[in-house]
Amino acid sequence: MACYTIYDKDRNPVGHLCGQLGDHCAECNDLGVNLCDYPVGDGKTCDRPLCNHHALLVAPELHYCTAHAAQWQAFRDAGGVKQVLENVIPFKEKPKR
Repeated sequence: MACYTIYDKDRNPVGHLCGQLGDHCAECNDLGVNLCDYPVGDGKTCDRPLCNHHALLVAPELHYCTAHAAQWQAFRDAGGVKQVLENVIPFKEKPKR
């Protein structure tokens, strides 16, 4: 039977909970309630199971694991987001006749 570590608000282990509740977090022994949504190619995502503490919430319902969060932050800090958005061509509707 799988056992999960229960943490207090300061991330100190305070107990264990056993049962088939789902995957363990890839970073700790807590319940992995999120999956890493970082794109890895071919329309796939990383999918590492993550607890709420180790999942970086990038956007609503969009979580990154620790490694991919570091890559995302480096990309963002280097101006990558601004550069990509400047290359977006706005959609223009054809005039109605």
